[in-house]
Amino acid sequence: MSMVLHTRAQTFVHPGGLHTQADLDRMKAKVAAGAHPWIDDWNLLVKDKLAQNTYKAAPAANMGVSRQRADADAHAAYLNTIRWYISGDTSYANCAVRICNAWSSTVNQIPTGNDISGLGGIPVFDFAMAAEVLRTYPGWAPADFTRFKNMMLNYWYPLCNNFLVSHNGSCISHYWANWDACNIGAVLTIGVLCDDRAKYDQGVNYFKNGAGNGSINNAVWYIHPNGLGQWQESGRDQEHAQLGVGFLGSACQVAWNQGTDLFGYNSNRLLAGAEYVARTNMSLNVPYQAYNNCDNVNQNYLSINGLGRIDDRPVYELIYNHYAVVKGLSTPNVKKMAQLIRPEHGSTDHFGYGTLTFTRDATASPYPPSPVAPVPTGLVATAGVSEVSLKWTAPTAATAQGYNILRSTTSGGPYTSLASWSNNTLPNYIDKTAVNGTNYYYVVQANNQSGTSDHSAEVHATPVAAGALPAGWSRSDIGTVATVGAANYAPVGNNTFIVSGSGMDIGGMADSYSFAYTGANGDFTITTRLANVNLASGGYKWGLVMRESLNANSAMLTVLLTGRQAQFGVRSSTGAATTWKYGNAYTWIPVWFKLQRVGNVFTGFQSPDGVNWYAVGSSTFAMAGNYYAGLAVCAKTTTPGNVNTTSFDHVSTAQK
Repeated sequence: MSMVLHTRAQTFVHPGGLHTQADLDRMKAKVAAGAHPWIDDWNLLVKDKLAQNTYKAAPAANMGVSRQRADADAHAAYLNTIRWYISGDTSYANCAVRICNAWSSTVNQIPTGNDISGLGGIPVFDFAMAAEVLRTYPGWAPADFTRFKNMMLNYWYPLCNNFLVSHNGSCISHYWANWDACNIGAVLTIGVLCDDRAKYDQGVNYFKNGAGNGSINNAVWYIHPNGLGQWQESGRDQEHAQLGVGFLGSACQVAWNQGTDLFGYNSNRLLAGAEYVARTNMSLNVPYQAYNNCDNVNQNYLSINGLGRIDDRPVYELIYNHYAVVKGLSTPNVKKMAQLIRPEHGSTDHFGYGTLTFTRDATASPYPPSPVAPVPTGLVATAGVSEVSLKWTAPTAATAQGYNILRSTTSGGPYTSLASWSNNTLPNYIDKTAVNGTNYYYVVQANNQSGTSDHSAEVHATPVAAGALPAGWSRSDIGTVATVGAANYAPVGNNTFIVSGSGMDIGGMADSYSFAYTGANGDFTITTRLANVNLASGGYKWGLVMRESLNANSAMLTVLLTGRQAQFGVRSSTGAATTWKYGNAYTWIPVWFKLQRVGNVFTGFQSPDGVNWYAVGSSTFAMAGNYYAGLAVCAKTTTPGNVNTTSFDHVSTAQK
């Protein structure tokens, strides 16, 4: 295979954005030959609603009116262009031309609007990449193409440049990596599209040395001893972590096609990050280093939000084919993730269909990519209140796209299908259709592109109804509430309490919430897992409280969750204002809380697993030796009938 020395291009290659002429010709030839896996992805692409020649754009003078619709139009322009080039049907190219012309003849300002200075880089990046392919179509009139480039230079480049330069006046680490990443890609690709060396170099230089979180050394901010590179957003959620990987991967591909090797920059740092993110989302263990920024997000552990999803980030074929196939490097996790998603679909934020557009060798990218996944092991069933929780061990081979859950009321079956999915690797499921008092038998199967495994070993569990609170526990509404609360208990899930309540607040100078509590004396610890919530109002607070009395303005301490922010609150004397300290700003349910008193030192903790604990806050003040400790639920509303219900399990108390 012939290769160009990838140092610094002196002139621009066209087409040379996401794809070169050789790439386009390869796609066309492989589809014409019906070769796998190209044909499999082509068959998906032609069904995409954005890849239809009847698509109509919705241009706006101010792109900020809807960056999402602008990006959909960019995707449609790109997909129609690809469809034209492969099929030869010019009706698709003409559709792409209509989309681009509609926007270039309508836009007349630098975009403004909510989050546009930042995330507006997404449609700009995508339109630039789409236009760089469309320029190969002879039917795009030179005058129209020039107008499109002028739109990019005069209106959309300033948007992206301003964000990278100023970050809207925020502290430099305020914005997440993906905000920078889309703008890096946009600026770099505008440079290619418009033959503007300064803008191209600006994108390249920011990728390498930019101050914001999207530059590669900040996006992949920590290299673990095993070589995995922790992504800057891995403590936030997995959807955004994968989003940033995709944006920077596309930017690197554009630069590569111009002779600049950003993929290899700083010892293949992008690959280290992609390996980490891929492994995380195959539900395999990864190390984690606590992350913080100028906003004190306090991300002490890996986020569970979006964990295991393989349905929305088709970004791995590009990365796999470059690092493994072109460069011959080891990419164990990226390779497995590419295989799980193969053939790639499209998505809202990424063009996708990388199996068609980036696959270079059928042997390196087989389809189906692997045999039937192994039988799930380690299945455990845990009874709850009106539910049964199932957990099993994710296969280290990472060949399962999803699982089938089967249930019976008779040991050995016959089993009825309860749930099935092929777009998430997370090895757990909660059966919320279980009837209390019924003994259920469960088995699990793994599935992938090659079929379905045999079922696992059978497990069983019997859900129970919640009843009266256990001895020593009571419930009361603290302060004035719109609706009387309630609390029940079941001896499952290591002590499960179902607490409901309305009320306005936990905090301020006086409280208003539902409180299930027990008496405490001296040194005391209460621990729980916030397992599930049922919201009837938009506001909420729930967690653990220690309070001197049941009066609304009593001295008290709390560790709780409001929105996604973990907080530690202290009212140090009767009627005083509550002061707050902050834990993880991206706390997702389920989450564990612990509130501990040692002498007059009170500390609130949070944990992802009940094993590894992180202090949210601590305070020292004199509280009476006899007091109350318990579970608090607040709906933050005065509307009668609006009651939030929370399941607290693994509830334990320890009196010293």
